Amino acid sequence: MVTVLFLLAGCADEPRPWEGISGSQVRDLTNEEVIEIERAEQKLIKACMKDKGFPYWEFPVPSVDEQKWGNYVIESVRWAKEYGYGREFEKLGENIRTSHRTVIYQNALPRGGRVSYTRALDGNYRDRMTVKLPGKLGKVATPRGGGCTNEARAALYGDSAIWYTARRTVESALPLYVQALKQDERFTKALRRWSDCMTRSGGSFDSPHDLRQKREAAVQNMPAVEADAFDRKLAVTEATCAVESSLGKVLRHLETEYRARTLKPYSEPWDTYRKMRLHAHRQAHGVLS
Repeated sequence: MVTVLFLLAGCADEPRPWEGISGSQVRDLTNEEVIEIERAEQKLIKACMKDKGFPYWEFPVPSVDEQKWGNYVIESVRWAKEYGYGREFEKLGENIRTSHRTVIYQNALPRGGRVSYTRALDGNYRDRMTVKLPGKLGKVATPRGGGCTNEARAALYGDSAIWYTARRTVESALPLYVQALKQDERFTKALRRWSDCMTRSGGSFDSPHDLRQKREAAVQNMPAVEADAFDRKLAVTEATCAVESSLGKVLRHLETEYRARTLKPYSEPWDTYRKMRLHAHRQAHGVLS
């Protein structure tokens, strides 16, 4: 008995798997690396649900190009020529929400079956953990454990509860600094350059947000083919001006700066977030191979 207790104590003191990542190893992931993790997560969820006796069809993971849809400003002329304002991504998202096999299967279950399926997938919502978000953003809750989604994330990140806490803390920080960023002189100057460029190109827009509102009104009653052509032409102009004014480049630099400053009081979850993602990427290789 003493030997068993000693061994358990030794295990408790062992470093968590992501804690071995340090120094120059700690970095942000690329979009491609995030996609690998999400693909691995879907495979793990499917295998777990099968073990629990439930069918599960993997959800498609957004491509790098799809992840750019909805960005503040379009920066790539190539992307603009190909996708315009991402109308096809919008349709794809709607199709997944309504026509994906997992969604159809789950919705077709009787009430008791849906409860069992949801519990197998997500865990028991009656046993929840709560995370306090930065600033005055409130709290969020999630099942404490159980469920194939939590099991998949535990396998990838090392601990699903710690991952959830770190992720929600870090990824909810944007509202805390977005207004200050927009008032930063470096941003306002780049935005003015972008707006001037758009004016010279024949359009009058104060900001990409203003452009999107006017674009939405313009294409509302257009035939689909005409709207697609309109979108691509306007998107190419927007991207060209974004490059000329360096608006996108300035915005990315400021986001990195403001995020780091905002998360300084939350250095521990920020450090944990980055390390756990790197660990998950390593684990994803094994799952996908």
